Amino acid sequence: MQDASGKAFPLYLKKTVLQPLGMTHSAYEQPLPASMHEQIAVPLNRDGTPLAGGPYTYPELAAAGLWTTAPDLAKFLITMQRSLAHDGNSVLNAEMARQMVTPGQGDWGLGLSIGGTEGHRYFWHGGSNEGYECLMTAYENGDGAVVMTNASGGLRLANEVMRGIATEYGWADWRPRVVKVVGVDPKILAKYVGTYAVDPNFNLVMTFEDGKLYCQGTGQKKFEMWSESETRFTFVVDVDVAFVTDAKGSVVGLDVIQDGRTRRAPKKE
Repeated sequence: MQDASGKAFPLYLKKTVLQPLGMTHSAYEQPLPASMHEQIAVPLNRDGTPLAGGPYTYPELAAAGLWTTAPDLAKFLITMQRSLAHDGNSVLNAEMARQMVTPGQGDWGLGLSIGGTEGHRYFWHGGSNEGYECLMTAYENGDGAVVMTNASGGLRLANEVMRGIATEYGWADWRPRVVKVVGVDPKILAKYVGTYAVDPNFNLVMTFEDGKLYCQGTGQKKFEMWSESETRFTFVVDVDVAFVTDAKGSVVGLDVIQDGRTRRAPKKE
């Protein structure tokens, strides 16, 4: 964009996107100008303490450089909805908006994740910088919400708020999932103890304590797991794991099931 426009990225986005959309409390400024410091929420660690040194400075402006508010992000979502409905605006035409919400690999459009059912589709995205975690979603029919938090780990709260909104307004998606917990023999639970490699930098560690199975991700808190069957468990409302065994009945891995996607995590020896 800078090469094509001859303008610095923050200025170009301000003139072509933020100002036309009325996003007057948003900026792609890294580091944040001193004049805006009093306007920001203090970033917090998972334990609620302030992030040492204040907000991080991110060089990757497009992916991590946006400072904004929930009302400003809502203006972006509304513009998307208007464009999809062929309600003209000066920022985004209907053809480009449709490309953005057309699912491709992994149900991703152009920068947005796509969900829902035919005739009632929604587009959404999460956001996470150190000390901040946020969530936005919008249906093509006009519904939508933005939830922003100023804490690492705040996405759990954002998801809870989004589920509350979905329940209150009768959305077909995002509502809490009801899980019927079944009893599992402790001897079976004990077989699942171990470390499972989700990716090279993230493991799930299963422990068996006081007759219960617990799961702890790298750098995260430990959560009790609730059994849906002898092999399938949930430990937060939007993540399931299903243990995988070989022909001899030995546990060789687990599947992480989230947002309609499944990832295999082999068990480490």
